[in-house]
Amino acid sequence: MYDDGVGFPFQSQPDLIGDKLVGGLLSLSLDYCFVLEDEDGICGYALGTVDVTPFIKKCKISWIPFMQEKYTKPNGDKELSEAEKIMLSFHEEQEVLPETFLANFPSLIKMDIHKKVTDPSVAKSMMACLLSSLKANGSRGAFCEVRPDDKRILEFYSKLGCFEIAKMEGFPKDVVILGRSL
Repeated sequence: MYDDGVGFPFQSQPDLIGDKLVGGLLSLSLDYCFVLEDEDGICGYALGTVDVTPFIKKCKISWIPFMQEKYTKPNGDKELSEAEKIMLSFHEEQEVLPETFLANFPSLIKMDIHKKVTDPSVAKSMMACLLSSLKANGSRGAFCEVRPDDKRILEFYSKLGCFEIAKMEGFPKDVVILGRSL
């Protein structure tokens, strides 16, 4: 999540961050979506898909074309803003993780809770619900992708039992892959 003190850098595209981070999962894997709300509204989520391989295929067929239509490809002749970099990502081929990795960690998870939620048991309960539902539907491992400079999220996932997976050929170079056996 973006820090409240920074302001909202994507005012002309208010859906952009949500579309990039969780839109595909909310659209195509709703059975594995858990939302945390308080009196002010949504303050956290735990999302996943039981098998990322067919999920990615569905994204390429339905979600990505919709995003490409919604967000036109920016002109690469100039320095891109952060918003334009995200828009461009909908128009670029996504890296596919190695089959040897996905055999052990087939499920993709994404979770975040606003920093105002201070009770750590809330995050643990949400993660337990998500992982239990994935396991009940045949998964034996889950993974998530985190930016290496996002220390808060890296620490958050490690406290929930995720561990860094050793780099393999075919892993994206701009993210840290964390995994957890189920």
